[in-house]
Amino acid sequence: MREMPEIPYLPFTTIRARLWDPRLIRIAVASVVTGLLIGVVGGSFRWCLDRAETERDHIVAWSHGNPYVGWIVPVVVTVVAVVIARLLVLKVAPEAAGSGIQRVEAVMAGQTGPTSSKVLPVKYVGGLLALGAGMVLGREGPTVQMGASLGEIVSPIWVKDRKDQLVVLAAGAGAGLAVAFNAPIGGSVFVFEELTSSFTPWLLVATLSAATFAVGTMRWMIGNQYVFFVIPSLLPSAPITWHYLAMGGLLGAVGAGYNRLSTWLLDLTERFARYPAVARSAVIAAVVGLVAYFSPAIVGGGDNLTQSILSGKVPLRALGLVFLVRFWLGPWSYAAETPGGMFAPLLVLGTAFGAFYGGVVHRFQPQIATTVTDFAIVGMVALFAACVRAPLTGVVLAIEMTGRGDLSLGMVASALGAMLVAMLLKSPPIYESLRLRMLARERPQVEASAGI
Repeated sequence: MREMPEIPYLPFTTIRARLWDPRLIRIAVASVVTGLLIGVVGGSFRWCLDRAETERDHIVAWSHGNPYVGWIVPVVVTVVAVVIARLLVLKVAPEAAGSGIQRVEAVMAGQTGPTSSKVLPVKYVGGLLALGAGMVLGREGPTVQMGASLGEIVSPIWVKDRKDQLVVLAAGAGAGLAVAFNAPIGGSVFVFEELTSSFTPWLLVATLSAATFAVGTMRWMIGNQYVFFVIPSLLPSAPITWHYLAMGGLLGAVGAGYNRLSTWLLDLTERFARYPAVARSAVIAAVVGLVAYFSPAIVGGGDNLTQSILSGKVPLRALGLVFLVRFWLGPWSYAAETPGGMFAPLLVLGTAFGAFYGGVVHRFQPQIATTVTDFAIVGMVALFAACVRAPLTGVVLAIEMTGRGDLSLGMVASALGAMLVAMLLKSPPIYESLRLRMLARERPQVEASAGI
């Protein structure tokens, strides 16, 4: 008979110390509180944004009843909203400009100082104004930076070490993304893959704590639905994986071009620095308002447009036009430097390209064992991977937003093709480019204030 191994004796105090780590508990508590707060803030932000988009549609519909002067109304409304949003950024919290994700990454890397608490109200109000007015921007940029800002505010109450505070900050940012897309796993993966490029037990506990309570609170406020309703396919997708790989390669080139256009337009607006920043933003807003008058569905974050594409309501010829207009309008809107993200516009663009590609494939291979909708969903992952260079986050987000886990192989294949081509074209990830650009702009200001 085998003898039982001798169990070493451990004093009770040692056992208690191993089971009860006050530092870890404090991080977890701070992350839970941050998650609850961003759940409330993000949930109300999404609700208000839905109301704003509805009112925008009503305004455009009313303006069409006055054919000669009606077009002026959406232009003026968009300009006023964007000017106010830009003024809030300039006068109250310059850190709230743009997406904010690049700034969170810079804070995590120790390349810039802590985020001001003023970012929270400016991001909220400015984001509602800019996105509600029709700027082609995403809601996730504001919610991510608001989550990080809440983490910055809450963490010092429970944890004193700066490294521990950064863990809570990262968890809040991930919870913000989770709330934006009702995607707790995607928000968590975003923290590990994009925000910190690390995976530690403490970061895992903090991130899951924040995401769980944030999404739970958001669902309690506005309900629990997929972002996009998609009918599951009964056809196998494995035989056409090479099509997804090829489409991913094409979207890799598209993503490289989109990133370059985004930074080029930002640089272009700075060439007109002799004009006030508000005036430059007003010009950009006027163009978006004019587009909203002629085609209201094509402006804004684009969730309804994406849903229409996934439902097969947009014909093949129109898909090409949607892609071309949104390809230009997204970077154009971002150049206004109002609060607003880039994720959501990328999803619309990738969906349009994927549906167009799938439609062409079906013209030549009508017997193919997949649907245009499948190509569209895979396309959103591929463009996300090409631009952001976070393929796992893109895959998980797409699955959580559509419920189409059966397309995971195609998503991975397309992300692979997109990343390979984007890297071969030496296109840097968009948030790396934005972060370096932000730091280069702020360095002279910091040196001047320090008297260097």
